[in-house]
Amino acid sequence: MKFIITVDAEADNQWNGNGCASVENIRYLPRFQSLCEDHGFRPTYLVTWEVVADMASRDMLGGWARNGAAEIGAHLHPWSTPPFSEEERKEPRVQSLPCELDNESLDRKLVWLTEHLTNAFHLPPAGFRAGRWGLDGRTVAHLGRLGYQADCSVTPKLNWKETMGRRNSPGGPDFRKAPVRPYFPSCDDVCRPGFGRVLEVPPTILYTGRFVREESDAARRFSALPDNFMKRLLDRLFFRRRWLRIEPWSRCRDWTAIYRAAERNNLEVLEFMIHSSELMPGGSPLSPTPESVERIYGLLTELFRDYRARGAEGIPLGEYARSRLPADGR
Repeated sequence: MKFIITVDAEADNQWNGNGCASVENIRYLPRFQSLCEDHGFRPTYLVTWEVVADMASRDMLGGWARNGAAEIGAHLHPWSTPPFSEEERKEPRVQSLPCELDNESLDRKLVWLTEHLTNAFHLPPAGFRAGRWGLDGRTVAHLGRLGYQADCSVTPKLNWKETMGRRNSPGGPDFRKAPVRPYFPSCDDVCRPGFGRVLEVPPTILYTGRFVREESDAARRFSALPDNFMKRLLDRLFFRRRWLRIEPWSRCRDWTAIYRAAERNNLEVLEFMIHSSELMPGGSPLSPTPESVERIYGLLTELFRDYRARGAEGIPLGEYARSRLPADGR
């Protein structure tokens, strides 16, 4: 089983809405990097503009990348990435999703971020994640044109329609019908396989119920249901959806349940995600205190130890995507 670790390397506490962007949390990453290395894993850091613009952060991440201990990708937060429109300058606190941008603004921000990442780390980024999971087909097309090889923005089983940045927005994407396996998404509908050049590697979100199969009619119909009390009850009793990330209710047994579900469904890759801000006390709602950070590290240690013992092979996002390319590279 391949194991990809993705880290959204971004500013401190993006959710406080004060329009500021400090990156103190990046100074806390060496402990996380050491933990990954101790277990033979190489994380992929998906970097926002404010992080790449900070010299100390850039030097630290670049050192790991040059040593082959980590990989650098891109993470687009439109509200902090130049160039800014007049509307963005007037309302700097609005946290727009990439899919809410007009096509010209989306293209310009992606070009800006890609060029600065390439110059900073002396290698073009291979992997990408849209801020607030706001991926659409236009973004996939732009990523292909800019030379990206992988995206990891599609969260199967989840609907982000209630998530919006701009007023009167239709909301974020609905990924409930997306595959859990890597695929090349269509630019017309990113939840369907197509013929693009960018491999979608979804964060691992599986049904861990013992008798549930991911491609079954029951699983597909259940995923398509609106979120309500009955769906939550059925999930708790039967489907048992689990996301391979640390949440307030995460327990060590969740990691084993996810791994076993992946084996039952013959998946070849698992993808874990975490925000860099969650590794600093006060950097995230998940980690308000030093004690909460220690809880996170306890869960991380159990996760890495368990997956390593089961034979999981660590691989960065871009490297995995390259391994899936056809022989002719197209």
